[in-house]
Amino acid sequence: MSEEFKVIETQEDFDKAIQKRLAQKDRDLAEKYKDYMNPDQVKELKEEFEKKLAKANDDLAKANEKIANNDQIVSDLTNRATKAESDYLKSRIAHESGVPFELAGRLVGTNEDELKADAEKFAQFLMPKAAPPLKSTENPVGNNNGMAGVLSQLNQQFNS
Repeated sequence: MSEEFKVIETQEDFDKAIQKRLAQKDRDLAEKYKDYMNPDQVKELKEEFEKKLAKANDDLAKANEKIANNDQIVSDLTNRATKAESDYLKSRIAHESGVPFELAGRLVGTNEDELKADAEKFAQFLMPKAAPPLKSTENPVGNNNGMAGVLSQLNQQFNS
């Protein structure tokens, strides 16, 4: 330090000396923190990130809504496909079992085996059963059966 000590006698001299020291301290601090951002830069960066975050949240909400809509569409199409497969299976089994097409929807079951078993039971009710021959309640007279026999009996009663 080549400067000699000089006594400060006035406020102005004191302020000049302090200004030099403060300027040196400011340069030292500026050099030390040159890679850091100042508060205004931080505020600007924060606002920029908040805008980006708000846009990202809006995009996320739109994407989630679209996904929910697509999930509903997939669910509806899956239900329609399952119903179509079930209807086709019922129609095919009804045809194979002899159940009329109009009654195929009445078949009950969750798989092909259950539907076949139900169709077979259903077909038994729909198929005509051979009726046993009816017993004749008329008394045969001679060789005549039925009405001829009755007429012949009436004639015998009147003639006698």
